[in-house]
Amino acid sequence: MTPDVTVQPAAPADLPPLLAALYGAPEEDVAWMADTLSAAWTAQAPGGEVLGAVGLRPSPANGAELLGGALAHPEGRDHEDAVATALARTAHAAGGRVYAFADGHLFSAAALRAAGYREAAAYRLLAGPTPQAAPQVPPGFTLRPLSEVPGLATRLDALATYEDRLGHHAVTPAAAEDGAGGYDPALSLIALDASGRAAGICRAAPEEGYARIDAPGVRPELRGGGLRAALLLGVCALASARGFGDVSVEGWGDTPAELAADLALGLGVEIENPIYAAP
Repeated sequence: MTPDVTVQPAAPADLPPLLAALYGAPEEDVAWMADTLSAAWTAQAPGGEVLGAVGLRPSPANGAELLGGALAHPEGRDHEDAVATALARTAHAAGGRVYAFADGHLFSAAALRAAGYREAAAYRLLAGPTPQAAPQVPPGFTLRPLSEVPGLATRLDALATYEDRLGHHAVTPAAAEDGAGGYDPALSLIALDASGRAAGICRAAPEEGYARIDAPGVRPELRGGGLRAALLLGVCALASARGFGDVSVEGWGDTPAELAADLALGLGVEIENPIYAAP
């Protein structure tokens, strides 16, 4: 039976307790999510039981991401999907262009399809032995360790190369600081064009037994020219020199060609989380 669900507006500041329940984390660890939301809603049963919540996290080039979803319910997946569909429909109607990660729990692919969303991209985690191919830097560009380019403006320009990709968000000055996200500036590379402007970036963090590599970012007009591969292989060379025999590589919204290139390096997909979008 389809549950009777009412979706009503909520103040983003009131969402941390619900976000904590949805994500299985302490409130202090999810409070930042509520701070990023431009609007929010809760789903309730006729008796007032809260069944889920959703908020809009603005994205620079892709509308807004849905945060939240349906709470686990004794009646199971069908009930949760009905709640998630109601939340996703409301968010789309109010927010316009939106997208959500179909994680199979908070928002399932079936719930998002029922709300009119369609698969548009994916988050992937690739992993494998550290690729050993030498980077081939396209003419007119140089790769430098991020530690040698401390200028905040240049770093922010490099990090902004991600912003148009589905699943990414606006970068903040804090993200450009040394150590942000655990990334090691001496294990990371920034690409500069002939004028010294940031053309791309690839960051890496040392982990126990492997190097964790962030998605390589390249300015949109420079994609397809080999710079992405040069950045990734350059960081892999740094990781190999540091003694890391294995790497992981994350990606949000990568194209089929980019995925194929990464797989050709001997990396394999360990996690794939579809991203569904509604226009």
